[in-house]
Amino acid sequence: MRRLIKEQGGAVSLYLIMILVPIFLFCALLIDFSRIKVAEKEAENAVKTGVRSVLSAFSLSLHDYGLFALDQAQDNAEAFFLKAVSGNLSGTIEAEHFRFIDQRLEETNSSLTSMYTLASHTVFKKQILEDMKYRAPMIYSLELVDKFKKTGLSTVLSQAQSFSKHAVSVEKVLDERDEAMDETWEEWKAIHQKATAIYPFYQTQLADLNQLSSNVGIHQVDEVRQSLQDAKDHLKSLEQQLESIDDNIQSVSKATQGAADAIKGLMESRNQVNLQVDEMFDKVADLQQLLNDTIRYASLLTLLKVRSTSDASFLKKTIEQFDKALNRAKTANDRLNEELRTVTSNNSGDSTYSANQVFESIHLISREELDDYGAQAAASVALFSGLQAQLNSVWLFDAANYNNASQAIEAFWQKENGLFIGQSPKEAQRNANKASAKTSKREQRNKAQPYLDQIMKAMGSCSLVAATDPFKASYAALQGEPSQGSVGYYQAYMQTNQQADLAQPVPELDFEDADKANASAMSLLTGFESILTDVRDEFYVDEYALSKFNYRTLGMEKDLGGNIKQSKEASRPDSHPLTNQEVEYLLYGANSCLGNYSLAYGEMFAFRLAIGTAEALLEPHIQAMNVGSPLLVLLAAVAEGAVKAQLDMVKLVQGDAVPLAKKLGSLVTLTYKDYLRIFLLLHSRDEVLLSRMQALIQLNTGMDLLQSTTYVSGTGGTSIKLWFVPGLSKILGISGLYPCEVVGNRCQMVRTGVMAY
Repeated sequence: MRRLIKEQGGAVSLYLIMILVPIFLFCALLIDFSRIKVAEKEAENAVKTGVRSVLSAFSLSLHDYGLFALDQAQDNAEAFFLKAVSGNLSGTIEAEHFRFIDQRLEETNSSLTSMYTLASHTVFKKQILEDMKYRAPMIYSLELVDKFKKTGLSTVLSQAQSFSKHAVSVEKVLDERDEAMDETWEEWKAIHQKATAIYPFYQTQLADLNQLSSNVGIHQVDEVRQSLQDAKDHLKSLEQQLESIDDNIQSVSKATQGAADAIKGLMESRNQVNLQVDEMFDKVADLQQLLNDTIRYASLLTLLKVRSTSDASFLKKTIEQFDKALNRAKTANDRLNEELRTVTSNNSGDSTYSANQVFESIHLISREELDDYGAQAAASVALFSGLQAQLNSVWLFDAANYNNASQAIEAFWQKENGLFIGQSPKEAQRNANKASAKTSKREQRNKAQPYLDQIMKAMGSCSLVAATDPFKASYAALQGEPSQGSVGYYQAYMQTNQQADLAQPVPELDFEDADKANASAMSLLTGFESILTDVRDEFYVDEYALSKFNYRTLGMEKDLGGNIKQSKEASRPDSHPLTNQEVEYLLYGANSCLGNYSLAYGEMFAFRLAIGTAEALLEPHIQAMNVGSPLLVLLAAVAEGAVKAQLDMVKLVQGDAVPLAKKLGSLVTLTYKDYLRIFLLLHSRDEVLLSRMQALIQLNTGMDLLQSTTYVSGTGGTSIKLWFVPGLSKILGISGLYPCEVVGNRCQMVRTGVMAY
């Protein structure tokens, strides 16, 4: 052992082996490591190629709409992915000589995941914007906006809307004031009628009372009645005394001696008694007359007190109603004056706008005039209240009382009648103006009504080739059957995007009469200014709708040469199930052709009516201006605008272009399609419009966009054979040196590729 240990032979060889073996092992590992890195890159490229290959199989029917998506209903997507990945790996290539790597696909570790479908509004809108930006459609919308800006029509429409708003508000307050003034005048006429009746009555009765008062003096009824009774008793005693004298005369006349002297004495006594009887008769008559006068005096004074109290109560109640009506008139008049000041202030920069001059022709009433009206009325009634107070405080009516009462009733009459005479011409003039305005407004309403009736009849004209609606099934698919509880495509896409189903997207249109028609027309202009100042993505979305889908006049429009325009869109809008009504559905969402056509027709008429009214207001009727009724001027313009708008609608639904505004000439024209473009801008609501477009695409293509993938994630599992020391490589792989997992003599790796349209 000592010799063996000390033996030095073969030491160099052993040393070299100990040095070279690790070097060889390191080189072997380095070679496999480099092969794994090459395989890793190859696997990554193969997976990405596989993902791209899968996305290349997009739906051609959706591509016609400018959309890119995979149909998940196809079961071969993953198989196609695996085939593409495998075909791009070196293991599938037959090498004639040396092959550095032999990578192959491990299907158990490979898969294809689809994400983000066209049912998402965000994805759907993004693809629309991508498609439309290359076609530069915004220029059409901008040209449309320029037509309104450069022609000055936007200013005219804004002025018309402002005038309509002020005209309606001013007319409303003016009517309130006139109505209150009418009530006030009716109350005062009731007072005047009462005064006309009581003035001569009190004059006559006060004169009679004054006469009776001078006859009666300070006598009282009981006193006079007692004196009369005493006089009657005394007269009766005198009559008895005469009867006694007559009996004595008869007795004496039978005697023979001294009868003549006795009879003479008795006759003298009888004559004296007769004189007393005559005097007493006169006294009784005077007392009877005095009693009658006293009773009439008391009755008349009582009557005047009761009557004056009743008349004063009537006048008090009437003047209270008068004051209430007058206060309402004052409030309305103050509001009217404030409205006019506001209108004048707002229109200070529009001095050339002729229609605004009508506000200067309105019959104005100052607050001072109304205050004076009320003060004089109250003063006249107060004068009669003074008469009533005098009569109720008098017990012995003398000449001084008569003078005061006579002056009070005369002052009441003069004050009341003077106010009536002074106010009558003002009320007559005001009522004449009101009647003239009322008549003229009725005439203008009647002038516009036949055209509005025609529009009401024309709304909803939808051509049907059969007795039943041929589009019922298509609308049922789009909107569902609420009666049966079924959900349509539209509701499904709204729910997918967690949006609530919204109601009508447009203002209510009412053409029952000229007033409602004007309100409907002017309501369209509320949001019109915003689309003239703001350029948004909605331009792209709206133009997408107009280009990919059909509408009422598609196939009827003509080019400059007079030839029918043909649609060149790949989506072939002229062959869709909903014939010539898709854009109308996108706008209004009704569940029938009739409903969508009606809303589009009505809104288009309202817009043309607004333009026609705005033009008419540039040259308002002189007669209407002189009446002093802003609403009359507006109604006259509405009547003229309705005539023009109805004629324009006949041309528009036939596919013809009509001048934007007659006063601007025929150089600037708009078609039915242009107005749909305007309405899309006015009623732009992405969540509704996008869901309806998705529903129409599903109806037209039969593809459920919930199954139309736009984002794919592919996972590819591959493996490569290790050349040197797999056990050691596995140990090193566990330690994290290798980017793969060593299984047997192969190194397995997983790579992922993602891609979206």
